Amino acid sequence: MIARLISSAVLKSPKSVLLLGPRQVGKSTLILDLGPDLTINLNDDKTYLDFTSNPNELRERLAAHSGIGSILIDEIQRHPTILNTVQTIIDHKTIKSPKFYLTGSSARKHKRGQANLLPGRIFSYELGPLCAAELDYKLDVNMAMSYGTLPDDLLRCLFERRDPSGSADQEPGRI
Repeated sequence: MIARLISSAVLKSPKSVLLLGPRQVGKSTLILDLGPDLTINLNDDKTYLDFTSNPNELRERLAAHSGIGSILIDEIQRHPTILNTVQTIIDHKTIKSPKFYLTGSSARKHKRGQANLLPGRIFSYELGPLCAAELDYKLDVNMAMSYGTLPDDLLRCLFERRDPSGSADQEPGRI
């Protein structure tokens, strides 16, 4: 995996984290590499239906897993009202709240839907496609302009030593 510049800030965050960005930029991968104690993926239809049909689902899952230090809720944009429950858990001063890692698509969707983005309670970060610094400045600009810099595409190129179109090998040391 390519180390992301934002990883250190997310890891050292004293508060819970909301990580937003376009699809396929590595939000879930980044958080999963931190090893959360519990992962909830709202992209899974059964999980999504569990949460939409039961407003207490998050509290029940936390109660069933005592001692949870961190929890990833992935694809938060699918069920933004769960952010209200997260807020009440964070604000509840009689219990130690786990550190929440919340990932999802752009903040515009959340704001348009008037989602609670937990101001003052969490740190919000935006993750975009890979940048030149994350690639040790060995980015082939022509390829990046042609195919973009989504991690999966560039990693495939790195390991196959060719561009995403399937043409011949690239100059060694360049992706």
